[in-house]
Amino acid sequence: MIWLKDVIKDLKEIEETTVNEFQYLSEEELVWKPDPDKWSIAECLQHIIIANSTYIKDIEKRLQKAEVKTIEYPINFSITGKLFLYAVDPKYKWKVPAPKIFKPVKENKVEKGHETLKEFLKLQDEIIGVSLKACAYDHQHVHTYSPLSKLLRFNVGEQLYIMMRHTKRHINQAKRVKNQLPKTVV
Repeated sequence: MIWLKDVIKDLKEIEETTVNEFQYLSEEELVWKPDPDKWSIAECLQHIIIANSTYIKDIEKRLQKAEVKTIEYPINFSITGKLFLYAVDPKYKWKVPAPKIFKPVKENKVEKGHETLKEFLKLQDEIIGVSLKACAYDHQHVHTYSPLSKLLRFNVGEQLYIMMRHTKRHINQAKRVKNQLPKTVV
């Protein structure tokens, strides 16, 4: 069984990893692209900012209307949630193109790496806070919808888990970009 406290632990680890891996990189290193068609570290982070900001606002709105419960509930996954997780989870190696509304780039470039990093870390704190709040709810019966389609409905617990796993996927991608940084990038 997966619990929200497990998701929160992983979200905190993502935050710590992000700080440790990227905080001391230069602006140039954060926006460097290994190839014109590949994302920079900042673009990986910006993609998560765009996607998770959309979902977290909906989750917060749904929790405000939900009934508080006093027991903790495990996360239950719908068939839709399992399929969605399959597409974004870091365990799965094939590339799934980001939907246009979640693309991080304007004219194929994110130019402010440190600003993007700060925004990402601020959003991580917000997601951790909402996840802590969600522990007090029967998150199995509070649902959120994807901006891609109202047919994509997830309970709050599975949505937070999917967001966390998707974030891990792109942090891993950003780490691979970091490992490709040429010594000439200053």
